[in-house]
Amino acid sequence: MWHRTLTLCLVWMTLVSCSLKKNQPSEGSQGVLQEYISESFHIKNVADRDRLLNLLTGLSKTRLAAWSTEQFMQAFVENKREFVKLVILEKKKLSSTEENITYELIYLDYGRSQRKQGIQVTNKKLCHVVNQQGKWLISEMHNIKELVEYRNEMTFPY
Repeated sequence: MWHRTLTLCLVWMTLVSCSLKKNQPSEGSQGVLQEYISESFHIKNVADRDRLLNLLTGLSKTRLAAWSTEQFMQAFVENKREFVKLVILEKKKLSSTEENITYELIYLDYGRSQRKQGIQVTNKKLCHVVNQQGKWLISEMHNIKELVEYRNEMTFPY
């Protein structure tokens, strides 16, 4: 009997622990990148811009802050994107306060065509992060390569 009680207690503690970790922001340079990407896929209105700005610094922050309401709405609210996967390919430490992270972001884009199943987009990017006063922030992001895959596309020979 006590075995079952102990097992239930351990399962409950594991579930509570996992749910707490899920709701806490990730730490470190990779954490700020993961948080930014997660936030960008969950923007509901222009007021959410501040959540993104709090994760940025330098030119990236200046550029996003300068966007008009229409630009922000089109890029983050009106777009029809669905997150699929984030893969960290490489993390390169440049100094104690700077790192470069190369990653791939995979998502479905329903706005590029009228297709119901969407288009799978894979972006390979380079993110430069800096540590300012103990907090990692994104200072630059650059596209390296973009792959667009039309799912279930039928082709005919010429």
